[in-house]
Amino acid sequence: MTCDDKLAVAEHLVGLGVAYIEGGYPGSNPKDVEFFSRWTSSGLADRAAAGGTKLAAFGMTRRRGVTADDDEGLKALTDCLAPCVCIVAKAWDEQCEKVLGVSPEENIAMIEESVAHLVAAGKEVMVDCEHYFDGRKANPEFAVKCAVSAAKSGAKFVVLCDTNGGTLPWDVEEFTREVKEAVDATGADCSVGIHCHNDTSLAVANSIAAVRGGATMVQGCVNGYGERTGNADLLVVAANLELKMGRTALPEGSLQRLTQVSAAVAKLCSQHQDPRQPYMGSSAFAHKGGLHVAALQKMPASYNHIVPSLVGNEARSVISELSGRGNILSAAMASGREVSKETAAQVLSQIKDLESRGFVLEDAGASVDILFRRADPNYRAPFNVLEFNVTASNSSFGGFTPNELPVGGDERLQDVLPEDELEAPFTHRQQAGYKKGSVAVNQVVVKVDVFDNDTTPASRNTQLCVAEGNGPVNALANALRLALTDKFPQLKQIHLQDYKVDLLSTAGTSAAVTRVTMDFADRDTDITWRTVGAHASIIEASFRALVDGMEYGIAQCSDDGCMVDPGPAHAADREGAPSSR
Repeated sequence: MTCDDKLAVAEHLVGLGVAYIEGGYPGSNPKDVEFFSRWTSSGLADRAAAGGTKLAAFGMTRRRGVTADDDEGLKALTDCLAPCVCIVAKAWDEQCEKVLGVSPEENIAMIEESVAHLVAAGKEVMVDCEHYFDGRKANPEFAVKCAVSAAKSGAKFVVLCDTNGGTLPWDVEEFTREVKEAVDATGADCSVGIHCHNDTSLAVANSIAAVRGGATMVQGCVNGYGERTGNADLLVVAANLELKMGRTALPEGSLQRLTQVSAAVAKLCSQHQDPRQPYMGSSAFAHKGGLHVAALQKMPASYNHIVPSLVGNEARSVISELSGRGNILSAAMASGREVSKETAAQVLSQIKDLESRGFVLEDAGASVDILFRRADPNYRAPFNVLEFNVTASNSSFGGFTPNELPVGGDERLQDVLPEDELEAPFTHRQQAGYKKGSVAVNQVVVKVDVFDNDTTPASRNTQLCVAEGNGPVNALANALRLALTDKFPQLKQIHLQDYKVDLLSTAGTSAAVTRVTMDFADRDTDITWRTVGAHASIIEASFRALVDGMEYGIAQCSDDGCMVDPGPAHAADREGAPSSR
């Protein structure tokens, strides 16, 4: 992540109203130094203060053999602008001796002196007791003493860390309660927190168990991002605390933003949002089975453990080969369509056929939408791809750039290639007109019928375009844009955000099917949609997903009044087309 990305994540967390944001380790790397500097200059500090969010800096106790006053790490913490600091301390005697090379007694002194030093500098201090639960199992007296020593020295929080992520919830609850009682007995103004890793898929459960044991702070990460298998998912923890335990975790109204924040942070971290993430995932309230959908229409609570809107999500009927006609009708209703039983049966039959060929439509809502549109006899397709050709060049020559090519419907390859080259393989067309380059590129020739008002021959405008790109998908997208953008300028704001390729083995044969999933986004509205294609050829699979994505973008813009409806589709015009249409 860049510093800009970190600031954007922090902005989302401030908007949620989280109590603390750990900004990094001051002095450890230029990015963290920049983050702490820009925290104030960007205005985030003021917005955080207004919403009750505090910035925390991360560090460690003093090093062995060095006084707190002379420790460079503690100096960086005292000098940084963050009002709070979170320092890591060992709580496992074996770790002290074998990793740090210090005696248990010296470790206690390192905790006490470091906390006292930071408190004297005016910092609010949290002490993360690393490997606490492993340490508690090995030497209960020492582990508890580490936590109590931090509290007596002025720490605001002692945080018990399940560093290896291997503790079970009942042990977490018991040991947390034990520390809470020991800290309370000192009379110190100190609370207990929890920090869990997800190595046994129990980070959220352990966090909740710690709250039951008396913890009042939960450390975690948005979407559970973190080392190895990750940390506790802070958003899921917040939802569980408030909706299942009646514990206020965030300011009023913040819970409804969880899904939005989850998606935004995933994007900033260059991650795909997990569709099966509890509460926030696209599948969290998705229902596939026909019986479930039928029951939900009568009683929403029958298969939803909460009202999805409470976390900013929504229930949806998943379309797949397991769907019944009720799923189809429910999905149509959700999109504002009136679909007959006959049309629903037709679409369902198409879906079952596509999924038998490798398509997975449950998360490809745009591809499903296109199926609905094409089943409507009044739908007018904006374009029809007649043929395309994709070839790769070597690094000794490139190809025509889009700006070098004619786009008009009456112009053909004769305008840019000698007549005797027209039938030659594209990779052999090494003409002087080709742009030289050192990077291998792909070239695409695409022939498209673009329709004005209807799909009759009179309204047809045939485009033959050539483009290149860094890979076949990019080249194909460029070629389609060349052919379509004059008629549909809204394509300028639509971009391919991401795509995923899966290779599906075919049992008993050497053949395989390639599935391509594509994510598109509208730059102006930030609306996203997903399509899917499947074929033995990765190019063909990509093409099908790409065509669906562009057609959906054009159709949606049409629905919003951005263009004139281009006219009815005729089956005869689609014969021989290479798409799944």
